[in-house]
Amino acid sequence: METLEQTLWVIHNWSITRVNTLLEDPSEDQLIDVLEDAYSIQQEFAEWLNPDTEDHDVVSLEYIGDEDGGNI
Repeated sequence: METLEQTLWVIHNWSITRVNTLLEDPSEDQLIDVLEDAYSIQQEFAEWLNPDTEDHDVVSLEYIGDEDGGNI
């Protein structure tokens, strides 16, 4: 089972990789959509991607399921 810190690193790395992948070589037809997608990801993770921010407040909720492991 991954720790919360490991999960946060995976998400952080995914967001950077995804933006880079989107911007690698978009066709002229896709340029506007690709830029919008990359910008949306950057905005969603802006706090995490800001190198001037030292600490982040992260709230994590424990999974709550029923006795059979299903969702409540």
